[in-house]
Amino acid sequence: MDGFIRGLAYVGIALGLTIVFGMLRLVNFAHGAFYLIGAYVGLVVSEHIGLLAGLIAAPIVVALFAILLDYGLLRRFYYRDPTSQILITFGVALVVQEALRLIFTGTTRTYAVPGWLQGSMNLGFTQYPTYRLVFAAGIIVLVLTVWFFIERTNYGLIVRAGIRDRIMVQLLGGNVRQASTVIFALGGAIAGLVGAGASPIYSVDPNTGFNFLVPSFVVIVIGGLGSFWGAVIGGLLVGELQSLTTLISAPASDIVIYVAMALVLLVRPSGLLGESDVIRG
Repeated sequence: MDGFIRGLAYVGIALGLTIVFGMLRLVNFAHGAFYLIGAYVGLVVSEHIGLLAGLIAAPIVVALFAILLDYGLLRRFYYRDPTSQILITFGVALVVQEALRLIFTGTTRTYAVPGWLQGSMNLGFTQYPTYRLVFAAGIIVLVLTVWFFIERTNYGLIVRAGIRDRIMVQLLGGNVRQASTVIFALGGAIAGLVGAGASPIYSVDPNTGFNFLVPSFVVIVIGGLGSFWGAVIGGLLVGELQSLTTLISAPASDIVIYVAMALVLLVRPSGLLGESDVIRG
């Protein structure tokens, strides 16, 4: 169960990464910063108003930050080589991390969970913390909502077409630039929401963003770059691998996911559900 919950946290973060990469071809190392901002916004708001208000405020603030970042900086790097994208987004992540360290110091902070979310529930085979189960249900609803948006709405159709061939969508009158901004903001909002939701379980400090970002990149590599359901399967797989390996050797839990990634790439270089060819515009 712990592996399932951690895997769902990875799924939430990887979803944002994979839709941004699929639409924009942007290797976004600032995604961990989105998670971190969401965690701290949720913390501050929940301390004054309540956890529910924190969960609402976090994705809104992060989405606004993502839009400003997109307009002010990142769209200049959409068509550059991956090295430039990695360097600029990694730099943004470091700036955000150190700015939050100045504001909140390096102390690990914990959320206060409402009374009705404390305690545990009887699942028949075990007692399990109530908040973790609510968090799991929330991530599942989030995954289905994002899937519905991408697969069943007209705007999602533009997004999926833009993934296949941006130039053709523009020639047919689709506003790819606007769709790119929306997708980038959506990816940031998802990371911020997951940050606010996961922090009552895992706590938060300035290093938390990178601690979740790196396994999330492993998730999308295993699942397949740009693959929605690949991110879901990869996240659950990585979470379970880490949790089960911890039973044998805690230090090995940080190594086993990279071994798994290497094995997947050896057998299927495009990832479990990735496509070998994607048309780029």
